[in-house]
Amino acid sequence: MKLLIFLIAVTTTQCSVPPNFKRCLRKDPEFKKCYIKAAQFGITQLTKPYKAFDLPNLEPLLVPSLTIAGRGGVVDVDQTFKNCKVHGLTTMKLDKFELNFTNKTLDIVAGIKKLVFECEYKLDGKVLLLTIQGEGDSLITFSDFRAVFNASFEEVTKGAKTYYKTGRTELVSRTGNMHFQFDNLFNGNKELGDNINSVLNDNWKQIFDELYPDYNEVVRRILTDIMTKIWDNVSLEEFFD
Repeated sequence: MKLLIFLIAVTTTQCSVPPNFKRCLRKDPEFKKCYIKAAQFGITQLTKPYKAFDLPNLEPLLVPSLTIAGRGGVVDVDQTFKNCKVHGLTTMKLDKFELNFTNKTLDIVAGIKKLVFECEYKLDGKVLLLTIQGEGDSLITFSDFRAVFNASFEEVTKGAKTYYKTGRTELVSRTGNMHFQFDNLFNGNKELGDNINSVLNDNWKQIFDELYPDYNEVVRRILTDIMTKIWDNVSLEEFFD
C-alpha cells in the first residue's frame, strides 16, 4: 500500500502552545484529569491550520493519494484514490488518554461516530468474484469507528527544551458499519453500478475484514503524522511546566 499524507514533511518550529489550547501543569494534583480534558478540547480546535504545530486544517484532512494493490482473496482489486478529504477526525471522542512520562508512552482509546473518506477513485479487479471497474467520485463511510492507539517516544533535547520524538505506534481498530458509494462504475452504467454498490454494502463486513490491514494502516499513519507534528514542534515544558 502506498499512502501520501499532507502532513508527512516535518518542520520543527519550536513554538508555544496556541492560546486557545489548555495547558496542564505536571505539579497540579489534578494533572491527569486536566490533560484528558485538554486533549479532548484540543481535538475540536483542529478545524483550522496551526503554525505552532505545523498542522493544516484537519476538517477535512487532505490526503493527496492512496493506493491499495489487489492481492487475491475476496477483494482482488487495484484501488487508487486521489484528492481525498477525510471528514470526522475532529469529532473524535476520547475514552482514554494516558501519558506515562516514566515509560514515555501514550495510550489512547477513542471513537468517531462517522469517519468519511471522500475521494476520486479508480478501481479495476474483482470483488466476491464479480468484476468491478470504473473511475469517478466516491464516498467510503465508517460508522461507529473505534480505535486503540499506542505510541512510544524518545526524549530529545533542543537547547534548554525537551521534545518527544515519536517512535513505534500501533493501532487496533474496528467499525460498526461501512457504506460504499462509487459513482460512474462501468463507464456510467447505472444499473451495473447500483448493483455493485449494493453488493459491496451488503457484504461490508467481509470486505472490511479482507482489507483491514490496509484500512488500519491508513488511519494509523494519519494519527501518527498528526501526533508527530505536535510533539516535534512544542516542548514538554511548554505543554506541562
